[in-house]
Amino acid sequence: MIDLHRDSILLVHENGEAVPFCAADVSFDVVGPSVGASGISDELLRQCTAGIVHYFKSDLGRFRITLAEFSAAMVRVLAGFGYDVEVNGMTEGEPAHDAQPTPPTVVPLDLQHLAIDAGKMGELEFFPRLKSLMEQGMAQGPRTLDLHGLRPAVKQLLGRKQWSPACRELERRIVETLRHWCRSRPVPRPVGMVVR
Repeated sequence: MIDLHRDSILLVHENGEAVPFCAADVSFDVVGPSVGASGISDELLRQCTAGIVHYFKSDLGRFRITLAEFSAAMVRVLAGFGYDVEVNGMTEGEPAHDAQPTPPTVVPLDLQHLAIDAGKMGELEFFPRLKSLMEQGMAQGPRTLDLHGLRPAVKQLLGRKQWSPACRELERRIVETLRHWCRSRPVPRPVGMVVR
């Protein structure tokens, strides 16, 4: 058996053939009357695709998905960013999905600023403040929490100028902590979380 690249998953076509699918190699055709005004960039689509692959592999433990599953996930993710998306040309026997989301509430949280504010206390100050800010953000009833500045925050907390294995480990701990907090907190509706 050949191991898949860690950023790949098997995409199962309707004829049953499964081909490796890597987020970095995907291209999209976005069409419509307001494509230029929509703001859906290639980078956003690549990041969404990488998140979907990670979700199926890491969170669900699946290594094979159908085109219909991928398309449905992409519609939900883009709807969370406020895009009205329709998937056309599906051949998996499933109808096209039409997302008509209400305008999302995106709550931004600047991790780098939070790390700077933590000062000499470092992680001892950072994690409690992060949890408090997340709870305040979730209390606003957002559709998405946008946590940005993760890598600069990690380097700030560790006092590093260059990325190192210790940075990678702290980055992993922060992301795992965020996932744990989101999963353990009861919310009336799902909240998306973007960490970048």
